Amino acid sequence: MTPSPPGSSADAAGAVPSGRRSLRPLPVRIVQAAVPAALLATVALAAAAADPAAWKLERGDGGVTEGGLVRVDREGVVVATAGAEARLPIAEVRSLERLVPAADAPRAVRLMLVDGGWIDGDDVAWDGTKMTLVRPEGTVGLPAERVRTVAWRHRTDAPGGAPGAGWLGSLPEAAESDLLVVAAADGQEFVECAIKGVSAETVTVVLDEETIPVKRAKVVGLHWVRPEAPPRRAGGVAVTLDGGSLRGGGVEWSAEGLVLDGDMRLPQGIVARFDWAAGRTVSLVTLAPERLEVEPWFGGLAKVPGLAAHFGPRPVEAGGGFARGGLVVRPRTTMVWRVPAESRRFRATAAPAAGELAAGAVVLSVAVDDEERLRHRIDATTTLPDGVPIDVDVTGGRRLSITVDFVGGGDGGCAVRLGAPVIEQ
Repeated sequence: MTPSPPGSSADAAGAVPSGRRSLRPLPVRIVQAAVPAALLATVALAAAAADPAAWKLERGDGGVTEGGLVRVDREGVVVATAGAEARLPIAEVRSLERLVPAADAPRAVRLMLVDGGWIDGDDVAWDGTKMTLVRPEGTVGLPAERVRTVAWRHRTDAPGGAPGAGWLGSLPEAAESDLLVVAAADGQEFVECAIKGVSAETVTVVLDEETIPVKRAKVVGLHWVRPEAPPRRAGGVAVTLDGGSLRGGGVEWSAEGLVLDGDMRLPQGIVARFDWAAGRTVSLVTLAPERLEVEPWFGGLAKVPGLAAHFGPRPVEAGGGFARGGLVVRPRTTMVWRVPAESRRFRATAAPAAGELAAGAVVLSVAVDDEERLRHRIDATTTLPDGVPIDVDVTGGRRLSITVDFVGGGDGGCAVRLGAPVIEQ
């Protein structure tokens, strides 16, 4: 089934035209007759900056190149500057960023993927195999197995906010089957069923062994029960879209479009930024440690049902005066991770989780292959933004150990917040 194109009656509620206009430079002879040479140079630079084909490439050595993007593949990036093409290996590229931003336009529907990625669009269709998202630049095609949630913009969403924000927080945690989210007088209703297809007019579901077409006008969302995507290890690339954010193992970009991981196809004009540097980091927040030992002040408490999770490390979001998310770790805790191949640095920040209100102190130490590389005392006087910086060379190391320990002398210690702990390759 094919979704209605933007601008049709089925799409009018959510589609917003980009409003982008092509810029036509004045003939050179007219500009030269009207302005002095110095101003002519300024006009030329401004025209170059407005070129929608202009990209900024940041190299691993810190250098920057601006020019036209010719293509990207799994091995390298080709850019055109001064009439010549240059190819750089992916390993030497940190990021690629389009210099001309797109107009910010709210869309009618959002796809949320199993790995945390998302894409906004104007309409969506699914024939049971392939899911298609309509965008002003063209269509996005991807396997349905990648999609966890479809959310249409609804009256409960805040103006300018994300589609589905009004009901996503109310999703049942223990659903055993797919969920059809239907608008109700007091908000929405969640119906357990099997979702079989999406067209411009209906959503087809199976309920009590009966196939039922439900009018799209009544549906505000779809949610599939799918296994969590495994934490992504270092490698690949983070891709920022005009209305979306994805991450994949490899990309191929050309004038014909963008291919992500071989099975997701997007229009080439949708891409705002490629970030390989972000893809070369492993977050310890989502990577389970190889070994974890927790021994609170009264060791037996760690074995009491309901208290073990309190003393164990837990992930936290940014907020409460902290600019970045991370891990909260209580003494005495030792966490050991296997260091991914070709890793270079371990970076994080460390601060008392309660900030200046912290009671007690702890010692934080970082070791590589049982060799201590860093040791800090953390207490309420640790007042640097987000705490003290941690930067440890892990080149050639096999295991990274982080220990939060008591200082002794009857001090019960305090919880430590490790901000954005990552291993960089």
